[in-house]
Amino acid sequence: MAANIGLKEGQVKSSKTVLNNLLSDHFILLAKTWNYHWNVKGVSFHSYHVFMEELYNGLIEDIDAIAERIRSLDERPLGSLAGYLEHNRLKEHCESAPLPEAKQMLAILSQDNDTLIREIRKDIEQLEKEDSDDAGTTNFLEDMIEKKEKTAWMIRAYLEK
Repeated sequence: MAANIGLKEGQVKSSKTVLNNLLSDHFILLAKTWNYHWNVKGVSFHSYHVFMEELYNGLIEDIDAIAERIRSLDERPLGSLAGYLEHNRLKEHCESAPLPEAKQMLAILSQDNDTLIREIRKDIEQLEKEDSDDAGTTNFLEDMIEKKEKTAWMIRAYLEK
C-alpha cells in the first residue's frame, strides 16, 4: 500500500534526492573514518583508535536513520557503492595517496563534518525554495545539523594543543 502522508509526488522526490545525497555523504565519511581507524599510528594510537571507532559507530547509526527516513516517505534509499559515489559531496581519501598522521586524520574528518553541516543547511534551503512542505524531513535535517555540530566540536577538542 502506498503512503498517503499529505505530500505531493514532487515534494517526496525533492526530499528523497536530498536524503540520498546525505546518505551518500555519510557512506563516504564512514569509509574514510574506517580507513583512518584501521591505519592510525603513533604514541596516542589507542586514544585515536577508540575515538575513531566512536565516530564510525555514530555514522552507522546516522546511515540507518537516513535510510529509514527515506523509507518513511515510501521511497527507496540508494543501496550501492556506485550510487553513493554518484551522489556524494564529500571527497574520498584517494587510495594511492599516503595516509596522514593521526592528528591530520582528525583534522580532515573535522573539515568533512563542517562541510557536511554546510551541505545540510543548503539542503534545507533547497527544500524551502522548492516549497516541499516536508516538515518531517526538514526537522530530521535540523536534528542532523545539531548532531553533526556536536561531533565536529568533539573532533576539534581532540585537535586542541
